[in-house]
Amino acid sequence: MLQCPELSLYVHIPFCVSKCPYCSFAVAAGQLQREAEYCTALAREAVPEGRRLRTVYIGGGTPSCLSEGAIERLFQDIRRRFNIVDGAEVTFELNPESVTLNQARLLKSLGVNRVSLGVQSLNDRTLEALGRPHRCAETRRAFHILRAAGFVNINVDLIYGLPGQSRDDVLSDLAGILELNSEHVSLYALNIEERSLFFARRMEVDNDAQGELYGEVCRRMEVQGVAQYEISNFARSGAEARHNMNYWQGGEYLGLGMSAHSYIDGERFWNADTLPKYLALMAGTGTARAGAERLAGQESLVEHFLFGLRMNRGVDLGALEQRFGREMAFEKKEALTSFMELGLLEESGEHIRATARGRLVLDEISARIV
Repeated sequence: MLQCPELSLYVHIPFCVSKCPYCSFAVAAGQLQREAEYCTALAREAVPEGRRLRTVYIGGGTPSCLSEGAIERLFQDIRRRFNIVDGAEVTFELNPESVTLNQARLLKSLGVNRVSLGVQSLNDRTLEALGRPHRCAETRRAFHILRAAGFVNINVDLIYGLPGQSRDDVLSDLAGILELNSEHVSLYALNIEERSLFFARRMEVDNDAQGELYGEVCRRMEVQGVAQYEISNFARSGAEARHNMNYWQGGEYLGLGMSAHSYIDGERFWNADTLPKYLALMAGTGTARAGAERLAGQESLVEHFLFGLRMNRGVDLGALEQRFGREMAFEKKEALTSFMELGLLEESGEHIRATARGRLVLDEISARIV
């Protein structure tokens, strides 16, 4: 049995009506008729029965395209197998076009206390370029439905940096997002990933322009009281995403479903990443595990360090020493020193953190440290 007193739980719902051209995630477009089969497979996955959950995150894909019966079944199974601690953060992802008041009220009754709305843009032209099925009017309608259902912790996703998207377009999106007055904003520069249709089309983005926009958006959000606490995430006071913080702080988590990843007791393992393979394995063997790895001490140390750099407060050196031991030398000290001399990293008390300039080139910093 997996040994861990408390866990964060992620459940992957792969279904989408269609796959957006920028998406590289493991999704199953146009296969919603298999939701009952998928829920049965989820219920069969081996889990540490009775473990306490500090956070739960239902992501995808498009979880909100599930039927109300499937959503109820999903939460019944989670509560049957786990103990969700009092005050746990329970998040459910939704797309604007699939939000209904009945569904929102159902989620609230099932214990969901945080929702994440896949807005991406409030410009219909940009939404069309991104291949999104909703439009701006549906986003505003969905947001107000969620408020009417009693949700007081809402995240909205925003993508910027598309080819042909102007600075005014991005700032107009930002103004609209801030007007919604959500508690949390996740901000993503468009990346062209290998498994996406945009990659197949050989689309390219302007990284320099994205960097300039990123800096300006960060400053404007700060002025509006939505403080950056991680490279892509901003929150009003007290609304930081606890589930994601667990990842960045090197906490343990269990993932269920197609392509889901877990990290428990120093081992990372993951499931099959296509729906047919996942369902066939679960029906045949009762496990869909596709691989596993255990990082060596120095590798694990470097990974925890890099995750910590994503957060504005940086890496807690004391906590790192407590976890890995004083005797474990960090072999990349020369690289760290050079980045500090360049003004990309800085020391702040017991922390090392990326500066505002450093966050713009964090991928390059990470590549050098690895």
